[in-house]
Amino acid sequence: MDIGRPKLIARARRRLARLVRGEPLPWERSEEARLAMWPAAKPLSERHLEHCRVVESRYKLLEFLPKHAVCAEVGILYGDFSDWILRVTKPKKLHLIDIAQTVIDVAKERFRSEITAQCVQLHLGDSADVLTSMPDKYFDWLYIDGGHSYAQVKADLEAARPKLVPQGLIVLNDYTFFSPNEFIKYGVVEAIHDFCLEHDFEWVFFALEGRLYNDVALREIIPQ
Repeated sequence: MDIGRPKLIARARRRLARLVRGEPLPWERSEEARLAMWPAAKPLSERHLEHCRVVESRYKLLEFLPKHAVCAEVGILYGDFSDWILRVTKPKKLHLIDIAQTVIDVAKERFRSEITAQCVQLHLGDSADVLTSMPDKYFDWLYIDGGHSYAQVKADLEAARPKLVPQGLIVLNDYTFFSPNEFIKYGVVEAIHDFCLEHDFEWVFFALEGRLYNDVALREIIPQ
């Protein structure tokens, strides 16, 4: 989990806007109000979790992802994790997707040789729109670390699902109910649970992180 200066500035602006409007911040509300504002995610069943393996980090998780694959990373920031993906999984093609032009500009320089070799392709735009534009059954796996609201995560998941090869994987970063770094509510947990329940996806990996910005790897359950 690398928040980065652009994200921190955006979060601070939103908090300032709430203060200007006179809205109470979450920690100023009562416990009952916070519980009503943030209902628990829908529970998963044993069916969704029986094949899940816990690993120590998202870097370890990369060792279990398909090698020489067609893959994508949504939300790349400075490209640090993109570099890990390239070194560990040695993809046939890595699509790097981000909504910020400054991020894409940094990636152009950092991955210049990989772009020239046509191993890396950059995409500027809303992640759900970019994924929707890709061919169906194209990706062996995707790594999603874009927007963290429920709507943004759910949109990325729905856009990604038809783009997977059979038994392809969707990995999501920041599986945490509340972000301690930014002190804001995330919608990642609820979006993942709803997606698994609606589309019958199971967890195959759960990767830990020290502040519980965990990763979850999902795969469609094979009908019996």
